[in-house]
Amino acid sequence: FTMEPGLTVSAVRSRRVLCSDGVRPALILIKDGKIQSILPDPDSALKDVGDKLVMPGIVDCHVHVNEPGRTSWEGYWTATRAAAAGGVTTIVDMPLNSIPPTTTVGNFREKIQSATGQCFVDTAFWGGVIPGNQLELRPMIQAGVAGFKCFMIHSGVDEFPHVSDSDLHSAMQQLQGTGSVLLVTYYSTFLKSRPDLMELEAIRIITQLCMQYQVRCHIVHLSSAQPLEIIRAARQAGAPLTVETTHHYLSLSAERVPTGATLFKCCPPIRSMANQEQLWAALRAGDVDMVVSDHSPCTPDLKRLDVGDFTQAWGGISSLQLGRPPF
Repeated sequence: FTMEPGLTVSAVRSRRVLCSDGVRPALILIKDGKIQSILPDPDSALKDVGDKLVMPGIVDCHVHVNEPGRTSWEGYWTATRAAAAGGVTTIVDMPLNSIPPTTTVGNFREKIQSATGQCFVDTAFWGGVIPGNQLELRPMIQAGVAGFKCFMIHSGVDEFPHVSDSDLHSAMQQLQGTGSVLLVTYYSTFLKSRPDLMELEAIRIITQLCMQYQVRCHIVHLSSAQPLEIIRAARQAGAPLTVETTHHYLSLSAERVPTGATLFKCCPPIRSMANQEQLWAALRAGDVDMVVSDHSPCTPDLKRLDVGDFTQAWGGISSLQLGRPPF
């Protein structure tokens, strides 16, 4: 719901409040902008919202906004409004797809300037690790980036080149002791050309570096269930490792993607129904730490709907507003 301008709310009442034990009537007590308690039997409240759903704001830490440089794909004005409409109150913007990418302090300041005055929700920013920018990492941490993302093969945009093993070692050395986090991914095109094995081997390399340097590492948009055993073993051995998957890997399956339907193309690719069930089981077991959108929009022509060619189409799904299930 939207609060009236100037209204100070100390209590919110609804017949539908999303709690840890499900959706139920409740009274939420608020102090200094923070929830203090949730009472099971509401009697009276300053603000009664009736049947409107009251729930914690969603944090989506994997969003491609693309401004500046590719604002026609998505800018802050539209992305953050979509986020708010979908119950997302915080986004963290990825460092690539914008021009320039967030790989230097100067580029980071340009990114912040582009976002200023346009954000309807809280917005944070990832920095990027690319070949040769290791001396920019600590200054970017001091400037306020949430952490860093790198690609192990081509990122899909030339402005954000992928890193080699030596680049990863250089980055890890700079990040040691900072408390920052390195997000690691690889880029794929379509299912048969990018099998599970590629994801498996990339994650194997990262878990080894994570253990060696004890730098926090985060595996982004896990699509394959095969690396889960490696992830579990690394965690048990003490690796500071976390992992995410996305809405589309949990809700879409390769068997149900129509021929030529390039709207379904994303990177990594959507995999089998059997794989999807394993991802759900891993999420329920706590082996997957979070679910994000990996919102990656583009202009319609880049999806090549006219020819339905998965090899030419942009790989990304726009789902920032659609991640919250209906209640």
